[in-house]
Parts: sequence; C-alpha cells; structure tokens
Amino acid sequence: MYKINGLMAVSMLGLTACGGGSGGGGPSVVLLDGVFKDSNVSGLTYESGGKNGVTGTKGEFKYEEGADVKFSIGGVELGSGMGKAVMTPIDLVTDGTLATPEVINKVRFLMMLDKDDDPNNGIEISEKVQTAAADWENIIFTSDDFPTQNVNSIITSASSQDTLGEGMIVEHELPSNEDAVKHFRTTLLCSNAGAFKGSYAGSESGNIVFVVDPTNGEVNGSSYNLENEVSVEIKSTNPISYGVDLVFESAEESAKKFSGIMSSTDTISGSWENSLVATETGTFNAERLGGAADAVNRYTVSFNGNDKGLFTFDVDTGGNVTGTSYSVTTGEESTLTGKLENSILTVVAADGTEIDGKLDEDLDPNTKDLKGLWRNFDEFEQGEFTGSGCLLN
Repeated sequence: MYKINGLMAVSMLGLTACGGGSGGGGPSVVLLDGVFKDSNVSGLTYESGGKNGVTGTKGEFKYEEGADVKFSIGGVELGSGMGKAVMTPIDLVTDGTLATPEVINKVRFLMMLDKDDDPNNGIEISEKVQTAAADWENIIFTSDDFPTQNVNSIITSASSQDTLGEGMIVEHELPSNEDAVKHFRTTLLCSNAGAFKGSYAGSESGNIVFVVDPTNGEVNGSSYNLENEVSVEIKSTNPISYGVDLVFESAEESAKKFSGIMSSTDTISGSWENSLVATETGTFNAERLGGAADAVNRYTVSFNGNDKGLFTFDVDTGGNVTGTSYSVTTGEESTLTGKLENSILTVVAADGTEIDGKLDEDLDPNTKDLKGLWRNFDEFEQGEFTGSGCLLN
C-alpha cells in the first residue's frame, strides 16, 4: 500500500556536460551550468578557462569543470572562485562569510547597480551601464573608507545611464551595510532552502529526509529505520550557518544527533550518533529532489498522519504548480500538479492523493508559511502538512 509523503525539491541547477575538444587529442573540456546570486545578477562578465560571456537574466553562466570563474563589470573586478552550480559574493572572497566586510561591500556594489532599484526581484545591470563600465577604474573592496571617491564616481556614472518609463532617471544609491546584510541573508537562505532525501547507515540504516527552512536556516526532518520501522524526528538546535562551511547540528534530545554540512546547494551529508548509546554511530547523505526551471516561488512542507514525508511545490508566473511527494517510510515518490490562486493551494498527486493548503499572507512578501491537509480516499489515509517557501528572483 502506497503511503503519501512528499518531497518536492527546490530547484537545482543542471550540470550539463558539453564536449569541447582540445584539438591535439588532449582531455575534453566539460562545461557546467551555474547561477550567480546576490539575488540573481544579470549583466556580469564572467570567464572560466576558455569560456567567457555575460550572465543571463537569471544570473546564468557556464564554467569549466574544476576551473575558477572570474566575475567583473567593466574595469571593476569582483573576484574569482572555484566554479559551482550556485555562486555568490562569498565565493569570491577567501574564507568569506556573511560578516566579512569585503563580501558585504561587493553585495552593496551589486545592489547599487540594479536598474530598477529593487534587488528583491533580481539585479539587472543594464546594457548601457555595462558599456559605461568599460571606463570605470577598479575598486578596492577591502578599503576602510569604502565607498571611496572612485565608488562615488561610478555611482554618478551609472545614474546617468539608466531611465525608467518616460525618461525618468534612475538614481543609483549605495545601500547601507545593514540593508545589504539583510538582503543577502535572505538570498542565501532561499538558495539553500528546500527538501532533501537520502539514507543513513552505520550501526543501523534507513531513509532520511530534511527540510531546510528559508526563513531561518533551521534543518528539520525525520529518519526511518527500515528494520524495526521506527521513525525519529530531527530538529536542529543550530541552523545552517553562513560561515566558511554551511554546517548545522540537530538537538541531542531527538534520540539521534545529526551533524551535517551543505557541501553544495544540492547535497547535505554528515554523521549521526545515538544520544543515549555512544557506540551507535554512522553517516548520512541526502540529495535535493526535483525543481522546475521556470519556478517563481518554491515551497517545501513536511506532512504527517497515516504516513510521514515531504511535499515540495514549484509555482510559475501563472500560478501553475508542479512538484513531488516522497514517503520516508516507503521511499516512494509521486508527481504533483495543481494551482495556486489567491493564496489557496489545490494539488493532486499521481496516486490520487488530494492536497489543499493556504499561504500565510502576514509574513515578509519574500517568504511565506504554507499549511493544510492531505487525504487519499482510496487508501483511507489523511493528515496535515506545514512548511514554508520563498520568492526566487
């Protein structure tokens, strides 16, 4: 009997291999897809090995596998870092964190360049500003007196290029440190949030699911022992941190203590131990599930009742919903389709399970709670779900 549980993932960036000969019979070059985020940033020049270009409308770029990616805008060099599916200003600073002044100065600079002065919907560096940037001098982002006179002249230059509607000039302004940290933290939380499924092994083995909350970085979920059919809840005491490593730790009183790291936006791995029996230990690994490339919002919820698991929902500009459900007890998945209209969610799973929910409109417009009920009349199963989601930009 199939028990509904769901996990639908936050979008993952596909890793697309492209052939690329080196002519003389040497190793081929593999190109992978990435996105640059301080919210999605379009209009940045990038270079990775022999590949170069300008980031697309969603911040897309391509990079050579195993090679660094260097980002710049005209004469201003933002820095470089090892290429990966999602890159941010943190990746361009050695040992960078959310609290590193050089990181935040780069965040402030990119926010200032946004064409419509609303970085929450993405940062667009217009073609006119890209052209003007060819004459800009490089910036020392580590300067104690940032913004320097050089930055102020760039702000003036950018403001002379962009207009909105009827010739209205866009006044580019450098945001405060506080506003930049708040904005960038929201971006990081949303980029890493979502649903993950996998397995744990060691003294015992079974299935495992995690939900990373987009509002606070907390990691919750459950493990299910395949042999004795016992489920254990996972609650994090330390949420995902935004230091050099994206680490978290679950509560000791949850019977099993999980300590993990997000080695990428798509993978969580680490170790576990029995809080009562020190000799019972092991490791775990979980991968992000699914995700629609055209999603505007993503929501991930955990459900309970006759079964436990995760639902994930991707919502496009028309309110169309696609997703996946995952049962932690059976390991089975099912596709989801439906609609989100006027904050009301109506979704049906491929196995006939009906899912109805409502968004909480009282939160920040970029992050919202989602809760509701699920039921499968054929299997006489039902339960509740709760979770949250965020605005992708």
